[in-house]
Amino acid sequence: MAKLNVCIFGAGEIGTALAATLSRNDGFAVKVVDPSEDALDRIRKRNLDVKLQLVNGADGARATLSDQDIAVAAVPEAAVKDVALAALAADVHYLDFTCPTDAVRAALAQLAERRAVFSGCGVSPGLVGNIACSLLSAFSPITDLTIRVGANPIVPTNRLGYGQIWNLDGLISEYTKPSAAIRDGQVTWIESLEGLERLTIDGVTYEGFTTAGGLGDLSIFGEKLPRNVTFKTIRYPGHLDYMRFLLDDLGLRHRRDMLRSLLANGLPVIEDDTLLLVLTARGLRGRQPIEKTVHHRFSASSTFGAFNALTSVAVGYAATLLSLLLDDRVPSTGLIAHHRLDTSALISSPYLGPLMRT
Repeated sequence: MAKLNVCIFGAGEIGTALAATLSRNDGFAVKVVDPSEDALDRIRKRNLDVKLQLVNGADGARATLSDQDIAVAAVPEAAVKDVALAALAADVHYLDFTCPTDAVRAALAQLAERRAVFSGCGVSPGLVGNIACSLLSAFSPITDLTIRVGANPIVPTNRLGYGQIWNLDGLISEYTKPSAAIRDGQVTWIESLEGLERLTIDGVTYEGFTTAGGLGDLSIFGEKLPRNVTFKTIRYPGHLDYMRFLLDDLGLRHRRDMLRSLLANGLPVIEDDTLLLVLTARGLRGRQPIEKTVHHRFSASSTFGAFNALTSVAVGYAATLLSLLLDDRVPSTGLIAHHRLDTSALISSPYLGPLMRT
């Protein structure tokens, strides 16, 4: 069987973790490219069976794809467009982890006419959208859907109950930008850090509140669009109050660099985290209100390297999709509706199954 040549743009945590994961499968030939030699050196020290290449600029990105089958954008959001355009110019398959901007979406629509395009393939957006669509298919009709996602330390040791689990710039955007939602059947935007609720999961108390970025493409729900959809983040109790103090009382909402510096210097890096996905659907059966909640818990595994649960699940979902492409189990052209794939098969895959916890 021919190998799938995968070029990963970005030698950060996600790019490194995906390279480590795919390199264990003989069906993939992996190359990681990055404009930083220091970043590539960090991968080099892991002794992975991958090729490494220093690449700068759009021309370099296109050139490095000349002998590749798929481009993976594991880069900051601002650089995703460059990777998408490089994939279009090189005419290769494409995968990213983010919600596409209009410019990226236009490029991907052109590419999808000839190649497979996977967009938003992390945890959120990504796996949680797949679980949401599965819930809607099994539980209908739905009037209200609440989607909750949270990666937190297994043992909280500070008043925030939090640490450096993923990109701090992404975290700040999550807390300060408006959250996409559906109200009375219409797509709208609501304030983040609102809608506080208390949750008890497996005997542990958490809080949930609205945040941005988790639902990039509400069209994934198709004709089964609920009347109301809300996305929330899960944290330990008290987290929201402390974040409001920093953002509003101290005015750091408008001093992003200072807030980032404060969090980077004050919060520990967390390697032992747990990822929770908790979705609640409500509806009516006749006049009787009904409700169904599904929840999944994931923890890190040493199988694919020393990466935390959030990173492991994000790349595990992406690796599962790439495996389906390798095995010809998804179309080789078009915008791949990965949120419509069978959920039980995905989460029991070799890349996600070892991370599941009952």
